[in-house]
Amino acid sequence: MEIRANHSSWLIDTKVVAGKRFYQVYRLIDKNRVNVEGNRETRGGYYERLLDAERLRATLNAEEARS
Repeated sequence: MEIRANHSSWLIDTKVVAGKRFYQVYRLIDKNRVNVEGNRETRGGYYERLLDAERLRATLNAEEARS
């Protein structure tokens, strides 16, 4: 995983499809730019459970803190 100073920390986005919530872990490639799809890096796909996305987010942020 490439680490650059201008990346944001890992975050969680919520999408609603047909009334069902899905969660995706992402970070901004350049935290000083607009939050749009082209400025996002994602990991793990979509999760049906928020807890799963939160665990991945915590793991990724902890890995970055150690780097």
